[in-house]
Parts: sequence; C-alpha cells; structure tokens
Amino acid sequence: MPHATHPRIAPHPLEEMAPEEQKLAKLGADEVIRVLARNPSLMKASSGLGEHLLSQGKLHPRVRELAILRVALRCEAPYEWANHVPPALGAGATADEINALSDPAASWSPEDDAVLRAADELCAAAFVSDETWAALASMFDEATILEVLFLVGYYRMMAGFLNSAGVEVKPGQPVLGERVAPAVVAEAVVAGALPFSGETGVDGTWHITFTHPAGSKELVLNLETVADGVAGSVVDTQLGVTVPIVSGNVADHRLEFTAVVTDPARFDIGVVGTVDDDVFTGSVTISGGGTFPFSGVRAR
Repeated sequence: MPHATHPRIAPHPLEEMAPEEQKLAKLGADEVIRVLARNPSLMKASSGLGEHLLSQGKLHPRVRELAILRVALRCEAPYEWANHVPPALGAGATADEINALSDPAASWSPEDDAVLRAADELCAAAFVSDETWAALASMFDEATILEVLFLVGYYRMMAGFLNSAGVEVKPGQPVLGERVAPAVVAEAVVAGALPFSGETGVDGTWHITFTHPAGSKELVLNLETVADGVAGSVVDTQLGVTVPIVSGNVADHRLEFTAVVTDPARFDIGVVGTVDDDVFTGSVTISGGGTFPFSGVRAR
C-alpha cells in the first residue's frame, strides 16, 4: 500500500502543547500525539479508545500486540510497526513469533490463529468469515470478540492516518520488512563501589531503572513500612507525576505493592521485589502491558 514519504502535517511543537498533551507525548508515540495535537478534541476522543484497548482490554497483551502488528503488516504501516514491536516483546511475544507474522506458512496456537485470521479478514474485506467467527467463539466470550473487532478496526484506522499524514519513524526503531532481533535485557543496576549505607530494610528512597524493550525509564521510589504493610510513592521525574502506593506488604526483605496511575492515562501497576542491603531488584507488571524487570540502588 502507498504511504506518504514525508510529513504532510507538521508535528505540533512540544513546548506549545498543553501540559496534559505533553505528558501524553512523553508516554510514547510522541510523534502521533504531536500531530494529533493539531486537533485536540479529536486527539482526546481517539486517545480514550486507544487507552481502553491497551490498558483495560480483556485480550492478553501478547495476543493484542501480535494482532496490532498483523494489522501494521497488512496495511503496510511503518510507524505502527515500529512502535508496537517493543511492546510486543515486552508483553511476551518472541522475536521469532513477530517475524512469523509475515510468513503465510507459520503455525500458531488456536487462540493466536483465530485472532490473526480475524485481523487478516477485517483488513482485507471488513468482514470476519463464518469459519473464523466459529473459531473465535470457541475460545472467547462475546465481550472479547467485540474487543477483537474494535482493536483491529482502531489500528486499521490509525494505519490510514499514519500512512496518509506521513508520521515519521524515528531512527533506530524497528523497520517494517526487516527481521526483528530478540530483546536485549539490560544488566541490573548495582551499588558499585559506594560504601555500604548500613541500611538493610526497604524503608527509604530508591533510584530505580525500569527496563522495557522500548527504552529504560528512571524512577524514584519512596518506601515506608507501616503497621498494615507499606506506604510511599513512585515518582516519574520526566513526566512530573507522583503515583501513591495504594496497598502492599513486606515480609523480611521481600516487598509487594500496587499503585494506580491516573495521569496522563489510567493503568494499574504491581511491583514484586527483593532488597539486598543497598540493591533493590524485581519486576513491574503493568495492566495490559506485560511484566518487566527493574533494578535500583538506595539513595545516599
């Protein structure tokens, strides 16, 4: 399919956008947000559905991302492909699975096959065949089937917007038509040569590196043990957002807690980690987004 080879709508300058629009842009897919900022009401309406599909949907994140990538392939949408390969890897899809999306002879599980066939048929004819519908119905409830239809429709629409407006892929992002390499897991942050602080519990301030295939993010974690568990907050200094911990517990040096992000988009996060003197390691599970490693050190 043809697509614009240069931007037809210039991205809105970030510094001229409203604060909430800037936060959305910094979450990811910033070029999309900056172009859509030319029509703020449309951006708000579109972002609402996109946020729901990505963070509150019923489909497993891995299946969802494979379906989105299949749409990107069928619609030949370079930007959509570039920005959904990293989330697909983060949600549990392998590089081999992503590469197999362009192989007509690839073998898939019944669940994957039904969703991918639905994506193919909707992109080709805007209709799911009786055979594919029966396959979907044998594995999913009606609410999930409706989600599949809207997911494919939404990203097919986005492909048309991205290709027509000429939203550019950033250098270094995955290229449509090229093989995807396995995700590289960053090495854990360690305390290094700094002297031991003398603290051994979870209380205090921690500098955390959250590792994602799309890029790492630096966070500040404030923790305090209380009678009924743990309290504190997660601070994203880049976005200027502080997220309070809503519940949690500590057992020896193992910590679990949950927090709810509401700004600039809503999603739940769950953290499981272990403190070893001045080093804190574990994983973060993002609702609708997958599970990713983190590591960090105690602030001095």
